Amino acid sequence: MKIALRYKGLPTSDGLTEFTTRRIHRHLSRFGQRIQAVEGRLSDVNGPRGGVDKRCMFTATGPGIGSVRVEEVHQDFYGAVEQALGRLEHTVGRSVKRFRERRGLVAQRRVS
Repeated sequence: MKIALRYKGLPTSDGLTEFTTRRIHRHLSRFGQRIQAVEGRLSDVNGPRGGVDKRCMFTATGPGIGSVRVEEVHQDFYGAVEQALGRLEHTVGRSVKRFRERRGLVAQRRVS
């Protein structure tokens, strides 16, 4: 799985990058080869003014799931990453389930 992280409006942080990479593997490794790439974009919407403005957007792509995107806003980046990846795991799981169901229907039609 290829992972690409981009930061906008904040300096690159080795600690945040390591945390995010570990969490991506923790949440998405169960899907194996179904996910080929994950792109994460972390941005600070209001800059130094503070508030609930830390945006985290993840996009997962792969065969059978297409492109799945989630976005989360939180008061800190670690919370935003955790919530967004939890939602991404759930959404990818639903996409995989739909893909398997469609393949099952296609296989049943060919047998008939």
